Amino acid sequence: MAEISAARDAPDSSPPTHEGKAQISTSETGRPPLLSFVISKRAMGVQIFSLDKNELSARVYAGVLLKDDREQGEAKNGADREPPYTRKYWVDKKLNKNCWKILAKDLSIASDDKYWQWTEEEEPCYSGNKKVHVAELKRICWLEINGKCNTIMLSPRTKYEVEILVKIKEGGRGWDAPVNLSLALPDGNKQERMERLEGLEKEKWHRISIGQFETTPKTLILFR
Repeated sequence: MAEISAARDAPDSSPPTHEGKAQISTSETGRPPLLSFVISKRAMGVQIFSLDKNELSARVYAGVLLKDDREQGEAKNGADREPPYTRKYWVDKKLNKNCWKILAKDLSIASDDKYWQWTEEEEPCYSGNKKVHVAELKRICWLEINGKCNTIMLSPRTKYEVEILVKIKEGGRGWDAPVNLSLALPDGNKQERMERLEGLEKEKWHRISIGQFETTPKTLILFR
């Protein structure tokens, strides 16, 4: 999973567990951004019209899980009976900024699937914990994960951080070699760094920073 969230120097006002947060001007307070109502309508359909503004706000502050039946690279539906959850959207309540989590089913995983498998984890949202897919490694000598996000779905004039979420299981080994991370920005610039995962606490989700950017009129970022 990956998050398009705010820089770490912003106050952490995220939902419980491993959600992100958005940064920049705090002057845009009050009702959630207009995009939040568009996203809620996509998730709920016509039922949204039966809710008052307070109920709608509570939903987007707590988080809304979205499904998408389009095939996304290697992480596609397969034999799923219904479209899987692919993204989570929420609004940072304190800073009133759009935040996204790109779930594993919306990422492109480039490797033979005999080396990894789909499992499930619980993801909190307004309606309670829901099962979402995560990709679990079995054994591998290399793995490439790619994702993308349209910046028009983010808040304008905002500094964001892209992070990948990882959990090392008990008995997991082979992480002494560094992991390569990169972020391709709309202006053509590219950020690259390496991270060692061997010292991470086991059986716990960790955010690993990929890079930071500020939203611009351009529309696409790529990360891996």
